[in-house]
Amino acid sequence: MLLITLAFLGCVPTVSLKSAQLRGPTPQGVRFDAMIAVENPNTFDVEIRAVRANVRMANVRGYLPVFVEPKIWIQAGRTAYVAVPIIVPWGMIPQIVAQTVTQPKVAYTVVGRADVIASRAFRIDQSNYEFDEEGELPRSFFVSVGRGPGPFGLGLGMQ
Repeated sequence: MLLITLAFLGCVPTVSLKSAQLRGPTPQGVRFDAMIAVENPNTFDVEIRAVRANVRMANVRGYLPVFVEPKIWIQAGRTAYVAVPIIVPWGMIPQIVAQTVTQPKVAYTVVGRADVIASRAFRIDQSNYEFDEEGELPRSFFVSVGRGPGPFGLGLGMQ
């Protein structure tokens, strides 16, 4: 049984950050989707059950916890993209703007784990595939929505 299990575990899926898409202001803060690519190098399908991560923006104190359950199957030898929604609270926006005053971009780091199931037939549960990725967002977006969710903050910079 151990040999069968090891044969089905195969290679570890790789997780990488491909892009970030700004979604705009919400009552809770500014939302963006971190697009992660999950590559399945195996000869069998795997399911991405859950992604748990912490996001750090521009070295501002505090982390933004993220939890998403995409529950999607990735075919053998293919890559799937998963949008991981992240909301930056309004109270953190002025800190981000201040930390990046001389830079056109806001750097962020996403550190987390993905839970997968290997093989549709045998449903071998493998959890905690780690990833640690970095990306950038335009600073101008944070400046334009920095006034908060009032009538002058919502919708600005959303063209």
